[in-house]
Amino acid sequence: MGFQPSLDDATFEKYNGLLLVSRIHIARAYLDHEKWGFFKLGLAPIGVMDGVRVQILSADSITNALETLNACNIPSAATHRMEFRNLEISLLGEKASRLRAESARIGRPDTLELSHVLVTNDPLGTISISHATLQVSGPDCGRLSWEESHNHKQLFVFNSSKTTL
Repeated sequence: MGFQPSLDDATFEKYNGLLLVSRIHIARAYLDHEKWGFFKLGLAPIGVMDGVRVQILSADSITNALETLNACNIPSAATHRMEFRNLEISLLGEKASRLRAESARIGRPDTLELSHVLVTNDPLGTISISHATLQVSGPDCGRLSWEESHNHKQLFVFNSSKTTL
């Protein structure tokens, strides 16, 4: 799978010229097995990056931050079998995370599928969401989408000029 424990306590930074645009810190990396209900499937290993802290300059930097993972030499096929646990995303210079998720998986190439999400947003306070999708590239980069009481909700987490719909 090409997944290495050498990613334990690793920090990756991406610059645009002299400007720091993203930083990822991984506390621990290991192989686990995919769960189906209460069962773990021994034939379905997944790479796990636990304690992942992502700091970005702006919503557009999420793409750059995730591209930094290519420096880990993870084959592209393996990225779909990878899970981030205890994920935190914040803007560079902010002490508090704007988004926390118990787990995240790469969905389509431009999304992260999140579980057990906490979003801190100034006008709305803290929002708790069981499952959500974070857009990580394109014109809607930084958009968090979820279903609540059969209504589609969305929030641009890293951009204060766009609000909930």
